[in-house]
Amino acid sequence: MKVIFIIIGCISFSIGVIGVVLPILPTTPFMLITSFCLLKSSDRLNERFQRTKFYKQHVKPLKENKGMTLKSKLIILIPVSIMLLLMIVLIDNIIMRGVIVVLLTIKIIVFSRIKTIKQ
Repeated sequence: MKVIFIIIGCISFSIGVIGVVLPILPTTPFMLITSFCLLKSSDRLNERFQRTKFYKQHVKPLKENKGMTLKSKLIILIPVSIMLLLMIVLIDNIIMRGVIVVLLTIKIIVFSRIKTIKQ
């Protein structure tokens, strides 16, 4: 069972790292999955993951405070929204535009449901 958790943790970590670059993939949920899987698989791997910059910036505040600061939300949402809106303008395919609109809507809904905390 530990091997399955390690495999899932590594896959979700990889997707989360890709999500830092691609606005379509969210980083934080995949890092939360990584944290959970590594916690279940190995104390050593979990401690190593918790020392990473990704964990400290994205997962730790959300996990400890059960929310994000408004500044963190805006730092994530504004660039992603700009990039997705730019893609809507530049892409001629109506189906792809629809997919992008759905992704943008889901991203905004998810972030609006995350509790906003004070710094």
